[in-house]
Formats: sequence, C-alpha cells, structure tokens
Amino acid sequence: MPTYPTPPQNVRQFAQMFGTDRACANYLFSLRYPDGYACPKCGSTKAWPVAAVLGMMQCENKHKCSLKAGTMMHRSKQGLATWFHAAWLVATLKLGISAVQFDRQLGLGNVDTAWALLHKLRAGLVAPARDLLTTVCTDPLHTDHWIEVDQVEVGGVQTRVDRDNRGSNKTTIAVAVEVHGWHGLPAGDDTQGRRQGKAGRHTRAGRCRMRVIADHTADAMIGFLQDNCAHGSMIDSDAHQSLHYIGNAGMRRHRTVVAAYSDDPLPTLGRVTTNLKRWLLDTHKGAVRPQHLQAYLNEFVFRFNRRDIPWVAFNRVLILAVLRRPAAEYDALYQHTWVHPNPATPARQLTFAELW
Repeated sequence: MPTYPTPPQNVRQFAQMFGTDRACANYLFSLRYPDGYACPKCGSTKAWPVAAVLGMMQCENKHKCSLKAGTMMHRSKQGLATWFHAAWLVATLKLGISAVQFDRQLGLGNVDTAWALLHKLRAGLVAPARDLLTTVCTDPLHTDHWIEVDQVEVGGVQTRVDRDNRGSNKTTIAVAVEVHGWHGLPAGDDTQGRRQGKAGRHTRAGRCRMRVIADHTADAMIGFLQDNCAHGSMIDSDAHQSLHYIGNAGMRRHRTVVAAYSDDPLPTLGRVTTNLKRWLLDTHKGAVRPQHLQAYLNEFVFRFNRRDIPWVAFNRVLILAVLRRPAAEYDALYQHTWVHPNPATPARQLTFAELW
C-alpha cells in the first residue's frame, strides 16, 4: 500500500503547503500516481512534465495527459489552489460552506461558478466501492450493535392537506445509522487518563448512509437496505409498513418501536437527521432543490463518517476527486440532467477514448 503525504493540521499549515498552484500540482500528482506515473494510453513510465502547461505530462511516445483529465476537475478553468481550498473547506468545516460564502472567501466574483465548483467536488465524495454498514464491531467496550433505519422527509412547506397525503410536497430520504451500545463508563478519558461521566447504558453513532427515494414503499426500503447494509445485520426501526419485510433484504429484526408510544423511538438516528436538517437550514438556508438533494446528502454523509479525523478527510476528498469517472458539467447541473452519484451505484470507470 502506498503511503500518502500527511495532510495539514490547521489553516496555517494549509496556507504554507498549498499557497501556489505548483505546490498543489505536486501534492495531487503524489495522490494520483503513488507508484509513479504511467501513461494511460501506452503504459510507458518514461515521461516528463510539459513546461508550458502546469500538471501536463508527456511520455516517450508523445502522448500527453493532464493531471485533471478524467477527474472531477476535468476541463475546469479554476486553478488547483482554488480546488484545494474547496476540498479543505468541505472536509474540515463542521457545517460545510455555502456557495455564497465560498464565493466571498475566494473572490471568484460569481456565485454560479462557486455553486458549480462545489457540486463538482460533491460528485466525487462517493467512493466507487464503499464498505457496507454492519453490526460487527471489534471494540471490546461495545456490548451491543444494531442499525437504526427510518424514512425522513425534508424540505417543502407542509400543510394539513399535505399531511393527509403523507407529505406529498416534501422529499423522502432513507436513512441508516450504525449504533454501538455498551454498559459502564462512557468511552473516552480525560487529560489525567480517568474515565469521564457516570456509569450506565450508552450509545454512539457509527457510520451512516442516506438516499433520496421516490416513495414510501417496501421495495424502496428493501433496495436501500440491500445496497447499504451487510447481510444479516440487526435492524431497529419503527412500525412503518415499508419495513415489515426487512427479512426479504437478508436483515434480522432487532427491535421495532411504535412511535406513538415512545417519546424518542430511534434516538441515534434522530440526532443524525436533526443535524442534517439544521445543516440544510443554517448553512444553505433551506435553498436545496430536490433535484440536487442527493449531492448534499453525499457531502453530509462523507463528513459525518469522518467527523473524528477531519484532517485526514481532506486527503480522502482529493483521492476521490482524482479517480477516473465522469465530471459534473455546468450546463447539466443547471438543466437538471446530471444524475448525482448514489451511494449504492458504483462510479463507472472511463475508458481512454472517452477521456481524450
């Protein structure tokens, strides 16, 4: 396995490491070609940089390849320093950043450009082959593990008629969250090495997955579970009829909670979805269109699953960004013809003919 460079730990280190496009190009080259450059057309390892174009390589057979070619940055007019700044903000800011804020930070002079750039980056936050959620855990402190699953509605202004029609003006998303439970003292020590808090039963959220679904049917939820949860996982859910047949997805029922008889039926999932809604309202002012909601869910899930390692997450953003796959185009984003990557859909690897 290649050893990737250590990412910066704070904004001062970031400014020192990535103050120029050339410094960014050198770092990106080490991420995209950790074992050394090889021409994507002929496989030649004898190559040299083209002096006139930053990030361009030419092999002995005169095949040229740009550092951005085939990545989320493909054909982008923005410099690498701008892309690195975007990756840093997306990976390390707990509440992310809106297009308006990003435009002001970098002085792009156009909010539409900032919005499209952030969407291009969001399109690269889904790994082609990601691990499924699971109830298997190796932490000896954890004594119980399960996955909380539910449907959540976001956006829209719901009226009495809408409630009678099951929230028809809202967008429905399927959510699954790993939960680790244990008895005793909370995991974590203070500065003197002593355990904090009082003994009792505790839970902690692990990873999560989110997907926009078309309806409340069992087929939609079973498909979501099959694509995102390991076979045989223990599932906690409410009594919604779409989750009556989770056995068809290869899952096991851990607990069913009737929401009408519980003040907090799925507490861990509830905390995660509350954070999601607050993020959409605070950072993006609730201005996320249903056509682009999956992209924002991908960003939220990426940052949530790496909330304990934000500096390493910056490296992960760049590694995913340089994978060879289709890039989000400006016109397709505004015409709503671009399909945002779904966590269950592997990204298609581009051929050389499609790239050049």
